[in-house]
Amino acid sequence: MFRKDPFITGEYYHIYNRGIDKRVIFKSKKDYERFIMLLCLANSDESFRLGNILNNQHKTFSEVLGFDRGEPLVSIGAWCLMTNHFHFLFRQEVDGGITKFMRKLGVGYSMFFNIKYQRMGALFGGLFKSKLIGVDDNYMSHLFGYIHINPLKIGFPQWEDQINKSSIDMKKFLESYRYSSYLDYIGGNRIEKNIINPENFPDYFQNSQSFQGFVENYFAGRFSKNGSC
Repeated sequence: MFRKDPFITGEYYHIYNRGIDKRVIFKSKKDYERFIMLLCLANSDESFRLGNILNNQHKTFSEVLGFDRGEPLVSIGAWCLMTNHFHFLFRQEVDGGITKFMRKLGVGYSMFFNIKYQRMGALFGGLFKSKLIGVDDNYMSHLFGYIHINPLKIGFPQWEDQINKSSIDMKKFLESYRYSSYLDYIGGNRIEKNIINPENFPDYFQNSQSFQGFVENYFAGRFSKNGSC
């Protein structure tokens, strides 16, 4: 399929997709953890079999995320998993890296999900979506806010109408949500931090406090909300 923005090594992209017919693709904690393990393991140009590591060797969640994967296919600046979709912020590191990574991730998780829930057919809504992002583009900073506040849609479906009344509760909710890179930017000491490569993205945040301030300003409406999906 032809893409408007071909993948170029060294360039940045917003990658996203959702379940076919908007169906739920994460039904349990184990589903989220399986996808996160694949998010880590698929990011490698090595030819090891993901299934062997995840199934045959019965690795724990922490062991898998600490696995030596070799050179990455992409750098990951931000990620977020929702009940029926996901968002990533990538920089491609090798030619064909994004395509290879997303193929391994999509096939690996679809096989797991279909076997577990005894279903057949496609899990995701067609080819994943992508948008090229310029280094000096405001959309890059927008994505760091947008991706990380996405989980508010789960805890506060009408969050934009509740922002003045529930901002403290919203902040607490984001700090309790485990399926994004938000906790890794606010200084959380967890193994999922191995997934991201913030050093390969613009230095918007000097420390965890500046990141929290950025996100708070973002969901308070001080940044543009255009480009969301």
